[in-house]
Amino acid sequence: MKGAFTGASTDRKGAAELADGGTLFLDELCEMELDLQTKLLRFIQTGTFQKVGSSKLSRVDVRFVCATNKDPWQEVQKGRFREDLYYRLYVIPLHLPPLRERGDDIIEIGYSLLGFMSIEENKAFNKFSPEVLRRFLAYPWPGNVRQLQNVIRNIVVLNQGEEVSLEMLPSPLDSVEVAEHSESTVTNF
Repeated sequence: MKGAFTGASTDRKGAAELADGGTLFLDELCEMELDLQTKLLRFIQTGTFQKVGSSKLSRVDVRFVCATNKDPWQEVQKGRFREDLYYRLYVIPLHLPPLRERGDDIIEIGYSLLGFMSIEENKAFNKFSPEVLRRFLAYPWPGNVRQLQNVIRNIVVLNQGEEVSLEMLPSPLDSVEVAEHSESTVTNF
């Protein structure tokens, strides 16, 4: 709102107004401070909010999709997440397993990213060597898909060729201990 604080020279729509009639995505929900959780609960229950510097309430119609990398119920038990907000949001839960639990999906996701990034960077990469695929399957991927994206981006940007080889792997994948996986897992792609 114009004039609501120093430097506010124009009216700007916030996320709630921009999402009116649609969906508002809230990422890392369990990181939200308790006082902000109270405001979010009120917003969800009433569909209204008050702009900074305004004395009137605005109404919007939004659906919520929320994401977190923590177990929300455990956060409730630890007193870090409001129980009433938990029950308000816990309508259709979806659990997306971390990359390390996805098995051969890692390879499919890797190939998809390799194709996309090769086009984006105007490179010719189109396959991984069997040794690289074994490393991908053996690595625990603590950074999940974002880490896989960054590894493949590193490979594509810093190297040339059609096949990704072991020598192209950045740290820490360059030193991963590989347990034997079945040949069919690695050669079917």
